[in-house]
Amino acid sequence: MLENPPYFDDRCELNCICGASSGLRFRRRDRYGLDFNFVLCRKCGHVRIKNPLSESAAIRFYSSSDYRSLYFLGETTEAVLRRKTPLPNSKSSLLSYVESLGISSGTIVEWGCGGGWNLVPFRDAGWKTIGFDFDQTYISLGRELLHLELFEIGNLSEAREVAKAPDVILMNHVIEHVSQPHNTLSLLRELCSDSTVLVVGVPLLETIGIWHWHDFFHIAHIHYFSHRTFTMTVQNAGFSVVDADVGRGMFALKKAEVENSTPTHRSGFRNSAFLLCKGFLEPRFRCRRLASRLLRVFGLLGLARKLRRRNS
Repeated sequence: MLENPPYFDDRCELNCICGASSGLRFRRRDRYGLDFNFVLCRKCGHVRIKNPLSESAAIRFYSSSDYRSLYFLGETTEAVLRRKTPLPNSKSSLLSYVESLGISSGTIVEWGCGGGWNLVPFRDAGWKTIGFDFDQTYISLGRELLHLELFEIGNLSEAREVAKAPDVILMNHVIEHVSQPHNTLSLLRELCSDSTVLVVGVPLLETIGIWHWHDFFHIAHIHYFSHRTFTMTVQNAGFSVVDADVGRGMFALKKAEVENSTPTHRSGFRNSAFLLCKGFLEPRFRCRRLASRLLRVFGLLGLARKLRRRNS
């Protein structure tokens, strides 16, 4: 892990998406050992970091590439870009999902594109691609090495001038990073026409098992949505859910009337508490982990791996 820069201590107090200021704390450190208060809202059941980085610290975090250094320790930005970029003319899971919605071509805008690697399969399939991000380093690399049309996130009028009501807006694993999801969704709503589809990928509480409990909670993710609290959030921002793949954390949204909805205390809190308990226990993974540690202690791990390869 990189040395913690001083601005990591620059924090703020964040209310829940429903407006509640309190919450039930269930974890005090993230996967990197950094002190954060992870809380479950007693009012609506949403999970968040109560003391995330301040707005200025977060901008510095993302614009400096420090956040990708956490994910890819010891790798250069160019190495990360090349590793994350799909092979030419390959079909990514994101492209397949968009096509499953009945959209085979057009203009796609990615909000929070990094170096633009998600856009490469779309471009190769004939789409017009545009990307926006805070990270100047990755934007420059994506322009130079991938020859993509990428821009720094600026004001809404500039984005609208470039984007021009696209067929699809993609926001893949971004909404959980922003302190005010409602504001970001409302901004993107201004870029949408009535026919624009906003595709959102998000790690849900229902999918903790994909990452496992230890790695799921960390500095870069401020909000931890369930299917229920995500739906509440997008409805309150003026979108309707037209397709949902909860197992993959993929949603397709379209503009709709704003709905002011908040799960009741009993249903929202109980649902998220159950998902957190399920994600924490994960008996199959924990049993495998315990068995691996025991085999390592007794010097049998290498033998066990050889036997497993032989039987596979």
